[in-house]
Amino acid sequence: MVTSFRPRSPMIRDDTVLNTVRPVSHLPDLYGQVVEYQLENMEARLRRYLKAVRESMKVDRFDVKAFKEWVTFERHALDYINKEIVEENQVKKGILSDAVEAGRADLAALAAAAASANASTT
Repeated sequence: MVTSFRPRSPMIRDDTVLNTVRPVSHLPDLYGQVVEYQLENMEARLRRYLKAVRESMKVDRFDVKAFKEWVTFERHALDYINKEIVEENQVKKGILSDAVEAGRADLAALAAAAASANASTT
Protein backbone atom coordinates (compact mmCIF):
# COMPACT_ATOMS: atom_id res chain seq x y z
CA MET A 1 0.00 0.00 0.00
CA VAL A 2 1.31 3.45 -0.94
CA THR A 3 0.96 5.71 2.10
CA SER A 4 2.86 8.90 1.26
CA PHE A 5 1.35 12.37 1.55
CA ARG A 6 -1.42 13.05 -0.95
CA PRO A 7 -3.17 16.33 -1.69
CA ARG A 8 -6.69 16.34 -0.29
CA SER A 9 -8.15 17.77 -3.49
CA PRO A 10 -7.87 16.02 -6.87
CA MET A 11 -7.61 19.52 -8.37
CA ILE A 12 -4.11 19.93 -6.92
CA ARG A 13 -1.38 18.43 -9.04
CA ASP A 14 0.29 15.42 -7.42
CA ASP A 15 3.84 14.92 -8.62
CA THR A 16 4.49 11.69 -6.76
CA VAL A 17 8.07 10.48 -7.12
CA LEU A 18 8.55 6.71 -7.00
CA ASN A 19 12.37 6.66 -6.95
CA THR A 20 12.64 5.84 -3.26
CA VAL A 21 9.96 3.16 -3.13
CA ARG A 22 10.34 1.52 -6.53
CA PRO A 23 13.52 -0.49 -5.72
CA VAL A 24 12.03 -2.03 -2.58
CA SER A 25 8.44 -2.52 -3.74
CA HIS A 26 6.45 -5.19 -5.51
CA LEU A 27 5.99 -3.24 -8.75
CA PRO A 28 2.61 -4.62 -9.83
CA ASP A 29 1.14 -3.50 -6.48
CA LEU A 30 2.94 -0.16 -6.44
CA TYR A 31 2.13 0.71 -10.04
CA GLY A 32 -1.46 -0.49 -9.75
CA GLN A 33 -2.09 1.64 -6.66
CA VAL A 34 -0.40 4.73 -8.06
CA VAL A 35 -2.17 4.51 -11.42
CA GLU A 36 -5.54 3.81 -9.79
CA TYR A 37 -5.10 6.85 -7.55
CA GLN A 38 -4.03 9.08 -10.45
CA LEU A 39 -6.89 7.89 -12.68
CA GLU A 40 -9.44 8.47 -9.91
CA ASN A 41 -8.14 12.02 -9.54
CA MET A 42 -8.25 12.52 -13.29
CA GLU A 43 -11.82 11.20 -13.37
CA ALA A 44 -12.83 13.69 -10.66
CA ARG A 45 -11.21 16.55 -12.57
CA LEU A 46 -12.84 15.44 -15.82
CA ARG A 47 -16.28 15.25 -14.21
CA ARG A 48 -15.86 18.69 -12.67
CA TYR A 49 -14.68 20.21 -15.94
CA LEU A 50 -17.47 18.50 -17.90
CA LYS A 51 -20.01 19.97 -15.50
CA ALA A 52 -18.52 23.44 -16.08
CA VAL A 53 -18.66 22.96 -19.86
CA ARG A 54 -22.30 21.90 -19.71
CA GLU A 55 -23.18 24.88 -17.53
CA SER A 56 -21.39 27.27 -19.89
CA MET A 57 -23.22 25.77 -22.89
CA LYS A 58 -26.54 26.60 -21.21
CA VAL A 59 -25.63 30.28 -21.40
CA ASP A 60 -24.19 29.97 -24.92
CA ARG A 61 -20.53 30.35 -23.89
CA PHE A 62 -17.30 28.38 -24.16
CA ASP A 63 -14.12 29.41 -22.37
CA VAL A 64 -11.27 28.49 -24.73
CA LYS A 65 -8.59 29.63 -22.26
CA ALA A 66 -10.02 27.40 -19.50
CA PHE A 67 -10.13 24.48 -21.93
CA LYS A 68 -6.48 24.98 -22.93
CA GLU A 69 -5.46 25.21 -19.26
CA TRP A 70 -7.36 22.01 -18.45
CA VAL A 71 -5.73 20.13 -21.35
CA THR A 72 -2.28 21.38 -20.34
CA PHE A 73 -2.84 20.29 -16.73
CA GLU A 74 -4.05 16.82 -17.73
CA ARG A 75 -1.27 16.37 -20.27
CA HIS A 76 1.31 17.24 -17.62
CA ALA A 77 -0.28 14.80 -15.18
CA LEU A 78 -0.23 11.98 -17.73
CA ASP A 79 3.33 12.72 -18.88
CA TYR A 80 4.54 12.84 -15.29
CA ILE A 81 3.04 9.52 -14.23
CA ASN A 82 4.17 7.96 -17.50
CA LYS A 83 7.74 8.95 -16.58
CA GLU A 84 7.37 7.42 -13.10
CA ILE A 85 6.09 4.05 -14.35
CA VAL A 86 9.17 2.31 -15.73
CA GLU A 87 9.76 -1.21 -17.00
CA GLU A 88 10.75 -3.69 -14.31
CA ASN A 89 14.04 -4.48 -16.07
CA GLN A 90 15.08 -0.84 -15.57
CA VAL A 91 14.67 -1.00 -11.78
CA LYS A 92 17.65 -1.85 -9.57
CA LYS A 93 15.88 -3.95 -6.95
CA GLY A 94 16.90 -3.29 -3.37
CA ILE A 95 19.36 -0.49 -4.13
CA LEU A 96 17.80 2.43 -2.31
CA SER A 97 20.85 4.73 -2.11
CA ASP A 98 21.00 4.95 -5.93
CA ALA A 99 17.32 5.76 -6.03
CA VAL A 100 17.69 8.53 -3.43
CA GLU A 101 20.52 10.14 -5.41
CA ALA A 102 18.51 9.89 -8.62
CA GLY A 103 15.55 11.42 -6.80
CA ARG A 104 17.66 14.37 -5.69
CA ALA A 105 18.81 14.91 -9.27
CA ASP A 106 15.20 14.72 -10.50
CA LEU A 107 14.07 17.23 -7.85
CA ALA A 108 16.89 19.60 -8.80
CA ALA A 109 15.87 19.35 -12.47
CA LEU A 110 12.20 19.98 -11.57
CA ALA A 111 13.16 23.01 -9.45
CA ALA A 112 15.27 24.41 -12.29
CA ALA A 113 12.43 23.89 -14.77
CA ALA A 114 9.92 25.54 -12.44
CA ALA A 115 12.25 28.51 -11.89
CA SER A 116 12.74 28.83 -15.64
CA ALA A 117 8.98 28.68 -16.25
CA ASN A 118 8.34 31.29 -13.56
CA ALA A 119 11.02 33.57 -14.99
CA SER A 120 9.51 33.36 -18.47
CA THR A 121 6.02 34.27 -17.23
CA THR A 122 7.15 37.39 -15.40
